[in-house]
Amino acid sequence: MGGEGTVREVIIRAQVDRSNIGLINAIFEGYEHVAIVRVVDKRDSILEIYTSEDFREIAEKIVESLSREYGVRIRILEVMCDKTSNGENV
Repeated sequence: MGGEGTVREVIIRAQVDRSNIGLINAIFEGYEHVAIVRVVDKRDSILEIYTSEDFREIAEKIVESLSREYGVRIRILEVMCDKTSNGENV
């Protein structure tokens, strides 16, 4: 296949204060096509930010600015980037 049409998925798993989940989601919604935010553990306020390798740097800058400009405490737990859009491991 030669990698044509393959999108490397990046998932940033983070823990945040529950009160900031709405803000984080709204900020990322404003940056269309950069990332999708999904809460994976409501009790422990753990979310995942889904992006592609192409938008990873932008997504990481948004996370940094949330902390710097809004005082949002985001604890990055894990960054996963080993899947393709069709679910195969690379």
